[in-house]
Amino acid sequence: MKEKRRLSRQEMSDSRRSELIDATLRVIATDGVKGATVRAIAEEAAVTQGLIRYYFCSKDELIIAAHERHMTNLIEVAVDAADGDYDCARTRLAMFVQASVSLPIIDPQGIALWAGFFQLVFHSPDMRASHQKTYHLLRNHLSRLAADVFEEAGRDVSEAELRTLSIACNAVLDGLWIEGGALPDQFADNELTDAALSAFEGLLNVELRSTLR
Repeated sequence: MKEKRRLSRQEMSDSRRSELIDATLRVIATDGVKGATVRAIAEEAAVTQGLIRYYFCSKDELIIAAHERHMTNLIEVAVDAADGDYDCARTRLAMFVQASVSLPIIDPQGIALWAGFFQLVFHSPDMRASHQKTYHLLRNHLSRLAADVFEEAGRDVSEAELRTLSIACNAVLDGLWIEGGALPDQFADNELTDAALSAFEGLLNVELRSTLR
């Protein structure tokens, strides 16, 4: 029987930090950001408050780490959807868009988490920086996917135009994500996907919906 490899000190530290971030997200999902006290997080993670302070300099640092985990996880779902074995750039973009406006990305609890974090953007420079980081992460993915579509079609697009288009496409996904998560019963099956793909087709002047059929 193969002996199980022992985790290094760094791996154990990273694992513990990750567990504390996950516990923070669970507390925020239940009690909101204001309810995410060090005591509440410690109880959720079944650790001492001192252990939390050992891994994070402040509660604010832990909250920001939780925000980045939440948003990065959502973006990675869409990235993974577009990373399949597709030989067409339009299909990769369409899969990214479809995933961005579907479960598990569009989810009432996920929107509630984001809303709790977002109010801090206007009061905390560190949270603003975190929001900026994840915003650019999503927009840069969109920019690369759009650039691949244009290259595949043999269209020359300037960096300035690509920037403008990625900003607009990002705004489309953000808007549908918020409303789809906040009011899920107001949309028919696939309605958000159709709306998103239609908007992208208009902005980029490419056909996307046919690639999903």
